[in-house]
Amino acid sequence: MNRRPFIARQEILAVSLVLFSALAAVWAGPNQRPPARAEYYGELGCAHCDTFVDKELPSAEAASGVRVELEAFDILSEAGYARCEARVEALGYSFRVFPVLVIGQSVYQGNAAIEANLAAELRSYAETGSFLPRFDDATEKVEPTRWSAPAIIAAGLVDGVNPCAFTTLLFFMSYLSLRGGTKRRMAAAGLVFAAGIFAAYFLIGFGLFNAFRLGGRLQAFRLALKIAMSAITVVFCLFTVRDILSLRNGKSADISLKLPERLRLGINAAIRKGAGSAAFLAGVFVAGVVVSVLELACTGQVYFPAISIMVQSDASWRGIGNLALYNLAFVLPLLSILGLSLLGMRQEALRAFFTRHLAASKAAQALLFAALAILVWVV
Repeated sequence: MNRRPFIARQEILAVSLVLFSALAAVWAGPNQRPPARAEYYGELGCAHCDTFVDKELPSAEAASGVRVELEAFDILSEAGYARCEARVEALGYSFRVFPVLVIGQSVYQGNAAIEANLAAELRSYAETGSFLPRFDDATEKVEPTRWSAPAIIAAGLVDGVNPCAFTTLLFFMSYLSLRGGTKRRMAAAGLVFAAGIFAAYFLIGFGLFNAFRLGGRLQAFRLALKIAMSAITVVFCLFTVRDILSLRNGKSADISLKLPERLRLGINAAIRKGAGSAAFLAGVFVAGVVVSVLELACTGQVYFPAISIMVQSDASWRGIGNLALYNLAFVLPLLSILGLSLLGMRQEALRAFFTRHLAASKAAQALLFAALAILVWVV
């Protein structure tokens, strides 16, 4: 009996099934692939993280046709930070900045790197069933920060030369000059006084930084903070413009943003007491600390909004470096006055110079207040 036609029919059927399966796979496309798995380490509840979870990831999923099973971890928690470091290290990377996206064998650090590579990773998975080749972060450019070092330094300098702080600095140097002593003694006193101001100002800022950082996990708190800070800076900007107009009209006594007389006298008394103590340098350091606290009624007008923007820009422990940089810039005017005094410049000349440029100092403050009112919404 001839079985050849039957065998031929079987072969044709097998070939047809293979072709049908291939066509079905092509027709089904990437939607039939299992979900892609990814890990996201960020400050859960922050603006950038919400944007990623609610907008960027769904958009990339829709464009690629790939569903992502995302595990999100709070990197500000001890467990989340430890897991992130271990995961990044296991894949052969060095942890630099968050947020961090782990997908396939690649680690993307920073918002810019995540935004630039997420869609490409999902397209590769949709088309080939595998992710992109391992990402080489040696060639990765560091994501630019919106609250950059020059901006932080500029804000600290403007805060340091405002009338409240500058008048205090002049009084301190005048008092040291009247007490006499060698230039070495004056230099030591000036440096220790600056150290006291820096220490107190930094610690106050550190406390606020952590309070804003922890409170920022709540969306309602973040919104309330933005509204409050923008409203405060707008009001201060308007008062500063009013002060500029008063100065131009020769009415310096009508300046609004200045230390209350009671606080000014308290600062002067603290300087006299500290510089006149038996433990001279220790007394000067304590005077610097006390002066920093009393001056917050004036200098805090810039400092508090600036800290809130620092937190929004980088809430990690690396963001503390921004705080230190701001405070170094804040005490730089004091160190400059100290240097000029040691070089022989008279206090009367320094005071006259500051008085002549008081309106310019106020204008810089007004611009800074306006910038802070905007930055609090865009950083």
